[in-house]
Amino acid sequence: MADYSSLKQELFDYCVNYIESQIEHVQNAINSAQESAKNESKSSAGDKHETGKSLMQLEQENNAQHLANMLDQKRVVSILSSYRLSGKVTLGSLVVTDNGAYYIALGIGLAKGVTPVCYIISPTAPIGKLLIGKSTDDLVAFNGKQIQIKEII
Repeated sequence: MADYSSLKQELFDYCVNYIESQIEHVQNAINSAQESAKNESKSSAGDKHETGKSLMQLEQENNAQHLANMLDQKRVVSILSSYRLSGKVTLGSLVVTDNGAYYIALGIGLAKGVTPVCYIISPTAPIGKLLIGKSTDDLVAFNGKQIQIKEII
């Protein structure tokens, strides 16, 4: 039998590390694009220069949007630990079912390297929508299969 309370903390830490890693990755891409833009403006001329400049601008906008999304997810993670047990599945719940465990947080998917197997899912994911508001012993139907909630942590 797994110690699900320590698993919940491990999953929370996994989310924090995942988001920090994603933010760092996007920030590095933004910095790299800015450096490329500086170098490009010094060396090119004509239509080729304008096309390259437009592509770099688009890449910077995409990276900025991705960074904004990651910062929003970081805010979600920062409030996860403040959610308390209510007997019902909410944001921050670890839901143990007869079909596996689900941590309701972000849309990350399989938590790699975490035992037992657990999925970190968004409350807006299809299975997340079904689980939100449910209680222990409730059944949900997902992909033609009945899933029973064994425990909510």
